[in-house]
Amino acid sequence: MTEKLPKTLLLTLEYPPTRGGVARYYSGLVNHWLEPITLVSEKSELFWWLWPKWLPLLWRIGKRVKKEGFEMVWVGQVLPLGYVALWLKKRYKTPYAVFTHGMDILLPQASWWKKGWLKRILGQAAVVVANSEFTKSELLKLGVPEEKIVIVYPCPSLNKEQGTKNKEQANEKIVLSVGRLVKRKGFEKVIEIMPRLLKRVPGLKYVVVGNGPEVTSYKLQVTKLGLDNNVLILTDVGDTDLIQWYQRANVFVMPCEQLGADVEGFGLVILEAAGYGLPVVVGRSGGAPEATQHGYGGFVIDPSSEDDLYQALLKILTDNSFAARLGKYGQEWVKKNFQWNNEIKKLEEKLKEL
Repeated sequence: MTEKLPKTLLLTLEYPPTRGGVARYYSGLVNHWLEPITLVSEKSELFWWLWPKWLPLLWRIGKRVKKEGFEMVWVGQVLPLGYVALWLKKRYKTPYAVFTHGMDILLPQASWWKKGWLKRILGQAAVVVANSEFTKSELLKLGVPEEKIVIVYPCPSLNKEQGTKNKEQANEKIVLSVGRLVKRKGFEKVIEIMPRLLKRVPGLKYVVVGNGPEVTSYKLQVTKLGLDNNVLILTDVGDTDLIQWYQRANVFVMPCEQLGADVEGFGLVILEAAGYGLPVVVGRSGGAPEATQHGYGGFVIDPSSEDDLYQALLKILTDNSFAARLGKYGQEWVKKNFQWNNEIKKLEEKLKEL
């Protein structure tokens, strides 16, 4: 056991200015870690034009590890960056930690070749970090020893000067979704029930912030249902504008579901919404239910039930005092349970055990 934290090199394909929860996760880790972390995230540093594209990392990173004396490598994506970490351990005896997020360990299992490498890379890791209890359970199924796993939850980085409008007095009613526009998020389900909601909540708006492969499908669905004046899909929203949408909205919704290996490993955006005082409605899928307290900060619903989604949103949109209680509880719960300093300590303690 050592009390000294190792000199660390982080390899990741996702880091700001790249958008998304995984990028913000690594940014949070780096910004709150007690010791400086050297980051390699530029595609030009990680890949070249030939297959396998990650091959240059073997000598580029190997050279840096030897020259700069890195004592540990953090792997942001088990495949393909885990290949490099495994080689570094064999070549230089440099230990490594693998960070996992759910889908990244489920998708490779469709290929016997990738599944074999996945298990080997995880098996040789000194530490395996999971972003949720759900992801930890999937790691255990792969045979990763429990004593090697540590859960480090993503934590929201909220604007210190944030403020929320008085939603009881506001005239507008806004349902908000934020995330990549992919099927598993379930945003099309919210669009589908908007005509029903509008009968009970006239003038209701549904704002979707994000981009992705489903954007055209969603826009066609909106037009088909005659909702062009009530559904707004914003594909390029900066941080400042996003904060304003959090402040204007009345409820956050992400009725996510697992589609094969495509799953929500946790849901940092759920914490962010709750941090701005929004009640949340999320699907009972993957690690998303871990990001709220059902019945206290919002609702965890069956993502296959259109009526469950409708009833949850309708209750929040038509009962202002109830919505305010949910929002206040959720905001306090996030502030108490999802702080980077606390999550960092868990990883520090695990590393000091080595």
